[in-house]
Amino acid sequence: MYRNLTIMCITAAVFLLTGCSVHGSGKVTAAQDSTVEYNGIYKKRSELSEDTLRWLEWYHSLPEEQQMALSMVPSEFLDSTVPAVTETEPPSTEGHREENSPSYLEALTKEELDETAELARYYFTEKSPEFGGVEQLEPADDDYPLYQNTGIEASYAPGNIIIYLVHTTKDIRDGNPMRSISIARKSKSDDWKVINSGF
Repeated sequence: MYRNLTIMCITAAVFLLTGCSVHGSGKVTAAQDSTVEYNGIYKKRSELSEDTLRWLEWYHSLPEEQQMALSMVPSEFLDSTVPAVTETEPPSTEGHREENSPSYLEALTKEELDETAELARYYFTEKSPEFGGVEQLEPADDDYPLYQNTGIEASYAPGNIIIYLVHTTKDIRDGNPMRSISIARKSKSDDWKVINSGF
């Protein structure tokens, strides 16, 4: 099961090399020829990139169970997505950094930082060779906005997440700013995984 999920995530990443975000699952359908719907959010096709439209078509071709397991959505939909919260179920504070807790960087050992940095380099070198490797890699500051990204990074407590700012060879060549890569694990006994990447 985990192998299939990994293969699906790799395939989805190929579709959205320029900025893919992880979020809640939803059904994608073409409401009209000029409109695309994802999880109750409607967008005009003309507002979306070719990569996003291709990804949505691929995503919609998956069985619903695989869509839910993949849980990826292009960044063009992320801004419009609001996590659903019922009145009887208050929002979870799990993973949020408490005022007196250590910083995201201080909560990790040198070995853990080395391991996550190596995973970031691998992601932009071996897994996605079109980026041409990593020219610059540095941990994001604690006040970096993605650490408060509800439903994704904000779900992880210090010690189980690190966000790096990365300048790849391709980004430098194309004049792009540094991109982020978020690496997290559910608990100390789990493996590190890339959960989000983009500008």
